[in-house]
Amino acid sequence: MHKVALISLKGYREWTESLGPRREHIIQQTQAKLQADLWRTFTAIGALPHHFRHDFFIALTTNIDEVSVTRAVEKIARKSPVPVEHCTGVGDTPYEAYLNCGEDRAKEQGGLAAVAHMDVVNSSEVTKSNGPLKIYLEILDLLNNLARRCRNVGCLAFYLGGDNIALFLPNAESIREAVDGLSVPVRVGVGVAKRPYNAFVKATRGLDHLRSLGKIGVKIVR
Repeated sequence: MHKVALISLKGYREWTESLGPRREHIIQQTQAKLQADLWRTFTAIGALPHHFRHDFFIALTTNIDEVSVTRAVEKIARKSPVPVEHCTGVGDTPYEAYLNCGEDRAKEQGGLAAVAHMDVVNSSEVTKSNGPLKIYLEILDLLNNLARRCRNVGCLAFYLGGDNIALFLPNAESIREAVDGLSVPVRVGVGVAKRPYNAFVKATRGLDHLRSLGKIGVKIVR
């Protein structure tokens, strides 16, 4: 059983328009501060967050009690220029949990969180020789490809920055279906734990292990 929280900033577009045409620097600074608060508050309770469009955020909250989630959302709301709401979704996969957001199943718990931390092989060398644009475009294509695959696999994929991508997975083994036949070589650490952020830490440990050996492929850490 997987659980996610979907957080929305209500009236965000109207707030941005109220700032006038000379507004983008204010918007970007606000988004950066909210992003920092999101990661600080949700990882503190063991959840794993990410942004969608900066007026929507998501957090993998498997095995995190709803009181803790609500308190984390309230902390975000104190820094937001507009009201903040959230809903909880539960499902057999993270993608299904996202689709079920708002159904009255928030108290359901159980199962383990599975998270992947992926990078593109040799991206640093390509960046040194060709600059950052080539790899940046490859990452965007890769993320788009993974997002399409995730609809069938039941996962959710997010860009972390650099050449790194995170995936909320149904289970550790599902990563193989998600990455099989990708057009670029990748390394993937997969972590499994009761709480999502602990799973991500394990995933990063697996990725670092592959990097240290110079290997391509998947390393699962349970």
